Amino acid sequence: MTKTLSTIAIISIGAFAGNMINIGLSYGLHWRSLTPVEFMDTFAVDFPLLLGPTVVTLLPAFIVTAVLYFLSNKGSDAKRYWLFALVGLLIVNVQTAVYHLPLNLQFISQSIDPAIVGARLQSWLLFHWIRVAIAIVVGVFAIKAFESSLNNEK
Repeated sequence: MTKTLSTIAIISIGAFAGNMINIGLSYGLHWRSLTPVEFMDTFAVDFPLLLGPTVVTLLPAFIVTAVLYFLSNKGSDAKRYWLFALVGLLIVNVQTAVYHLPLNLQFISQSIDPAIVGARLQSWLLFHWIRVAIAIVVGVFAIKAFESSLNNEK
């Protein structure tokens, strides 16, 4: 059971990181090429399309990582690695809820002065790449946790 859950965690974390990389490298570059109003119009269409893959990858990553943390043996390396992965995913969730989501809603509603949209998009992308980096580190910790749990079975 733990092998299956670990596999689900690693795959979903990797899928989430891949989705975030795709957003940054494709959508992010495209959005920067648009005028502020064009960007906000485009973002209003793009955001709902990007939300599904993000939730479908991040939610199982977070839930399964939490389950694996609680199932791991007390004091084990696996438990410590799952904790690091869980904290990383928690940071990603908090950052998304506190920073990205409110700004996304401002872009969609066009409640931002077009004169500052470019700067806000730049900061959005900067913080987005921080999410990507955290997701990659989380993936490394998940793999280390899985390896550690396999070594303990031997």
